[in-house]
Amino acid sequence: GCGNSTTGSSDDQPKGVVLLRYNPGSESTTQREEGFLKALKDNFPEVNVISSDQYSGTTGESSVAKASQILIKFGDRIEGIFAVCEPNANGTLKALENADMAKRVYFVGFDPNERMVQAMREGKMHGIVLQDPVKMGYLAVKTMVTHLEGEKVEKRISTGEYLATPENMDTDEMKRLLNPPKFSGTANVPADPKYRIAVIPKGTTHEFWLSVHYGAQQAADELGHVEILWLGPQNEGHVSEQIKITQSFAAKGVHGICLAPNDSQSLVGAVREAKEKGVPTVIYDSGLDADPELYVSYVSTDNFVGGQLAGKRLGELLTETTPAE
Repeated sequence: GCGNSTTGSSDDQPKGVVLLRYNPGSESTTQREEGFLKALKDNFPEVNVISSDQYSGTTGESSVAKASQILIKFGDRIEGIFAVCEPNANGTLKALENADMAKRVYFVGFDPNERMVQAMREGKMHGIVLQDPVKMGYLAVKTMVTHLEGEKVEKRISTGEYLATPENMDTDEMKRLLNPPKFSGTANVPADPKYRIAVIPKGTTHEFWLSVHYGAQQAADELGHVEILWLGPQNEGHVSEQIKITQSFAAKGVHGICLAPNDSQSLVGAVREAKEKGVPTVIYDSGLDADPELYVSYVSTDNFVGGQLAGKRLGELLTETTPAE
């Protein structure tokens, strides 16, 4: 920079942590945000939350812009940041690097990508909360087929949540979760499938969904008589596009739909219409704000617990040690 910047650095104002939210209506990330705030409040009441009302939006560009604004506004008052999903965390990482704050601020993200894993090695990230997207895609499809075969399924299936840190990132389990396999673009389609199952992600560009796709296809390959029809909006947050895709699969009469709703309320109508046409839905990844009778099962990470893992990690880092310059 050019000499001393006075931006956002007033000595009488408290230092603390920033929660960078994702997008209103996304149930999974709202749960992470609430879990994070609760873990800090319960375990580290001395840690201030200096900003928790800002949303990064659904793209890398909007995340960089929003994170940059916050870094300018609060400056050296920021001791820690939690970004609640991969596009959001990736944008925050770029903003921290651009502002030359990357090693000074404790930074925890949610969902990995290659750049974030590298950042953890470089001391620019201090934790990444991990889901198991392969298991999620796998169990969503398996649960649907179990239901179609007339067997009982659990209403809520948790796929687990984990915290990778610079200390544990080279263990076998963390290596698998930090770099889960991704669908490569070829699927064995059975000649005469017994079941055709539509799997609808929130978006098709983020790496997370490629791993969900891998797991869904893995389940189909194991079962042998299932065809996966994978289709989603290009980017997350495209609610009307996702509604149209869901309606169109229901109209075509697939045997079942596995849906990761971009919005917990807006997708309820499409799921209801599908059910009325005799097409059942498994909800995965992010919740649907509806009577559970409307869907077969909800398969996902416990996102509240995932958020709590992030809160505890930042709280421990802030109360036990000081960031190295």
